[in-house]
Amino acid sequence: MKGLVYHGHEDVRFESAPDPKIEDAHDVVVRIEKTAICGSDLHFWHGETIAGLPPFLLGHEFAGVVEDAGSAVERFRKGDRVLVSCTVGCGRCDECRDHRYGGCSTLTGGIPYSNVFGNPLRQGGQAEAARVPFADANLFRVPDGMDYERGLFLTDVLPTGYMGAELAEVGPGDVVVVFGCGPVGTFAQRGAQLRGASQVFAVDLDDARLARARARGCTPVNPRTQDVKETVREATRGRGADCAIEAIGLPSLVAQAIDVVRFGGRVAVIGVMPAGDVALPWTTGVMGRNLTLRSALVEPQNYVPKLLPLIEQGRLDPTEIITHRLPLADGARGYEIFAAHDEDALKVVLTP
Repeated sequence: MKGLVYHGHEDVRFESAPDPKIEDAHDVVVRIEKTAICGSDLHFWHGETIAGLPPFLLGHEFAGVVEDAGSAVERFRKGDRVLVSCTVGCGRCDECRDHRYGGCSTLTGGIPYSNVFGNPLRQGGQAEAARVPFADANLFRVPDGMDYERGLFLTDVLPTGYMGAELAEVGPGDVVVVFGCGPVGTFAQRGAQLRGASQVFAVDLDDARLARARARGCTPVNPRTQDVKETVREATRGRGADCAIEAIGLPSLVAQAIDVVRFGGRVAVIGVMPAGDVALPWTTGVMGRNLTLRSALVEPQNYVPKLLPLIEQGRLDPTEIITHRLPLADGARGYEIFAAHDEDALKVVLTP
């Protein structure tokens, strides 16, 4: 088969890779119909690897058809149309039974991110096919009548954004600040609105993305021309926002998110950061102001049952973020476009 293989800084190639095969009775092999480039993939593009060395297949947002299934797979058979969770778990260990698939002791071996597709330790899905371990715990059936694009982002970016609103405990009447208007930020904004926020500030440097945020009912803020904290304080009679969500993955924005919320406010960090530590204004910023600070790596298994019905009901349209559709063979160009924000790129979907 062929796929997008990462070779190093800004070096992604469409080339041959080993065909995936059943290695364990709980595996399936999925023939991929749609895959996408995620903002966290750009950390590799920029050379900010978390662990390991190239080459490896990129990609953790993908959907397709079951081509083969191991003898122990109970819920899926050849021909089923499926979405694949970006984070995989065995479904049986203590962490998985507690619905904490990201910490699966069977698949991580204590190494963070190692059970996420598309990194040096787990071959990704920007390819023609992929092996999915413990399929019963990590696949979701695509409903009849739903095309792959409508379901594709349930594999990561939609649950991640919604999770941000959940971690920040957004409730009716809350004022929320979302740092980032990319795909994750878009769905964090949508999540805040679905949970009843009275006002959602959308912070970004890209005017095209801010225009999109305005169109979906958010209040756009461009830090180049506006002071974020003062803008929010003016709108809240000097109090500050109830919640803030960092949805980009920039360490400096965590401090800004902390600074923009009121006393007793809630901050969620869902942007994937480059490797390394993040400095926090702890004494006077977090503890001294009684803030709640939460973060997590998404586990789609916990969110697909909540979000899939919203798509089917027409309350969510995940395809709103798609700006580019390319053949998988042109995936390297897709990375270039997405990384440079060329052509107002927001989300690139690839078809093998």
